Amino acid sequence: MQDRRVFAGLTAAVDDERRRLGPGGPRVRAETRRLALEEIWCSGRLAGARLGYDEAVALVERGIAVGERRLEEYILAADYAAAARYAAGAPLPGRRQSYLRLEEIVQLHTLAARREPLARPGEWRTTTVAPFPSGMVPPPAWQVPRGMNAFVERVALGPAEGVHPLLWVADAHERFSRIHPFAKGNGRVARLLANLLLRRVELPPFAVRGRAAERYLAALRRADSRDPWPLAAAFALAVLASLRRLVAANDAGDLHSLASFAQGAQRARLYKAAQRGRLRSVRRGGTLLTSAAWIAEYEASRAPRRSAL
Repeated sequence: MQDRRVFAGLTAAVDDERRRLGPGGPRVRAETRRLALEEIWCSGRLAGARLGYDEAVALVERGIAVGERRLEEYILAADYAAAARYAAGAPLPGRRQSYLRLEEIVQLHTLAARREPLARPGEWRTTTVAPFPSGMVPPPAWQVPRGMNAFVERVALGPAEGVHPLLWVADAHERFSRIHPFAKGNGRVARLLANLLLRRVELPPFAVRGRAAERYLAALRRADSRDPWPLAAAFALAVLASLRRLVAANDAGDLHSLASFAQGAQRARLYKAAQRGRLRSVRRGGTLLTSAAWIAEYEASRAPRRSAL
C-alpha cells in the first residue's frame, strides 16, 4: 500500500511538470539531447559497457572510441545507441499507428544486438531459460511466438482508461522481461521498449542512473512476483527527474551548480531547501543545479515568514 501511495504522489508531480512544460525552444532541445545521451550511457553500463560518460558521448556523437575499454563495450554502446535513436524517432500513435507493433520489437533487438551473433539478432530464442532470481520461470521457447503476439495485442491498445501511462509502461516492461523472448539482450530491449512507449505517451526517456540500478533490479524482481508498484515508482521517479530538467531548460534560463550561488551557511541553507523541495533544482549527472530566478523565487517565498518575526 505504501508503494502505491508513493507512486500516486510521484505521478501527481509528473502530471504537474507536464503542465508546466511549454513549447520547446533551443534549450529544451539541447536538454532533450543530453537526456538521450545519458540514457544510452546508463543502459549501456547496465548491459556491461563500462564507458565513462564522456567516452559514451564521444562514441555516440562523433563516432570516436576514446579510452581503453574492451572492443565489445564500444560495440555494445554504439549498437544500443542506434536502437535508441530508432525508439526516439518512432511516430506517435494515430489512426494508422498503434502504440506498439511486433516488427518494432524485432527491429529494436536487431539494431541493439546486430554485432552479437550469439544473440541471434531479431530472432526468438530456441532454448530454455533458467528461473529468474525472483523464482519466476520464463515460458518454454515454443511458447515465445504466441506469447509475444499476445503481449503486443495487449500493449498496442495503449493505456486503459483510468490507468496512468507510467503504470502501463512499467507493466509492459515487466511483461516483456518475463517472456524473455531473445537469446541475449532482453534487458536492453526491455528498456528500449519502455522508452519507445514513453515516446508514444509523450514523456521523456527512462534512465537508470547510478545507484538507482540496484533499486531498479530489485523492483523488477518484485514485479515478477506480482507487486508492480516499486517498479512503477522507479519509472515515475526517473521520468519526473527528466521532466524537471526539461522544465528548467524551458523557463529557468541558464542553470548553474547550486554551490556557485552561495558560500558557507547560505549554501547549506539552499541545499536543505532544495532537498526539501522548497527550492526548485535539478540534477545533471552528480551535480545539483538551480538558477538565479529560482533562488529569487525561493527567497521571496521566505520573506513574509521573516517579516512576521
